[in-house]
Amino acid sequence: MSPRIPSALVLAASLAALPAAAHEGHDDAPGAQAAASGERYEVVVSAEARKNLELELAAAELRPLETVLRLTGEIAALPERSGAVASRIAGRVASVLVAEGDSVRRGQPVVTVESLLLGDPPPRASYAAPLGGVVIDRHVVAGDAVEPNTHLLEVADLAEVLAVGRVFEGQVARVRKGQSARVTVPAFPERVFEGTVERVGGQLDASSRSIPVYVRLKNADSALRPHMQAAIALVTARSSAALTVPRSAILGEFGSLFVFVESDRDPTRLERRPIARGASDDRFSEVLDGVLPGDRVVTAGGYQLQFLPPATAGTEAGHAERPDAHPETPSAARGRFGRIAAAAVAAAAVLGAALWLVRRRRAEA
Repeated sequence: MSPRIPSALVLAASLAALPAAAHEGHDDAPGAQAAASGERYEVVVSAEARKNLELELAAAELRPLETVLRLTGEIAALPERSGAVASRIAGRVASVLVAEGDSVRRGQPVVTVESLLLGDPPPRASYAAPLGGVVIDRHVVAGDAVEPNTHLLEVADLAEVLAVGRVFEGQVARVRKGQSARVTVPAFPERVFEGTVERVGGQLDASSRSIPVYVRLKNADSALRPHMQAAIALVTARSSAALTVPRSAILGEFGSLFVFVESDRDPTRLERRPIARGASDDRFSEVLDGVLPGDRVVTAGGYQLQFLPPATAGTEAGHAERPDAHPETPSAARGRFGRIAAAAVAAAAVLGAALWLVRRRRAEA
């Protein structure tokens, strides 16, 4: 029977196999300590890395800030540019010649209904599109029974559409016909559709205490479709000029906000700068401190930059800085010495346990 391996040997081997624990102050992402202290520092991003990160930049500019009222709503067809096709007789649908999403021209046959009147063959009625546009709704298939005034399908001209939102009773005074508005939809998050308030609803909804607002939008490529969710920003006022950057350029949390600014001497270097933010609208934020007019700030891809280590004066573009670029702090040196000592103790324990086991086997033999 083989001798039992001493528990001391198992423990020592386990200690030796454990990875060295990260010492205090080095658990965070590179640059975290400098970021927490609000310091400025630069990161180096090569041309290839900029391309991979899809970095986008924009200049800090003086511009009037807008006061906006944000609404949620949805896209709807213009009532005056929509038309329904309905049966004038009782009968059975013989054929449906179009499907939802099809483009049709005015007068194009779309549905044929076979009458219930006796005949051989039974008489048929053909119905045409009342206007040119897109089939946005279809209610019947071949073989369906229909009665007079049965709604067969609907066509809408989507060259212009409405974004319909609702404002609460206390906000109604801020809305008026002709106001500028900007609309975004989840389907096309990078696009902004600009329009104007065409009208405000006639009465308040008694349950929600809100009233509808209708914003008219150009839609030449028919990207906007009825019932799409819409975010609406109504411009209710404009302020005097302020130094602004796009909202997407600002990173961090309240009280610790920052932007990345392209170096004017080396485009591979981007400086992380703490800022003080002022007023904002749906597109831009005022910067009270931290940037100057003309500074180029990162507006897309900046989130990944905060995990890069701070660069040093000798760091080359696209290369990591030398391991000895930063002098070792006393606490880091103590942590390193402690790990070395722990590894030495574990190795000695393994060696001692191994020698003990060899001597015991010899004695048993």
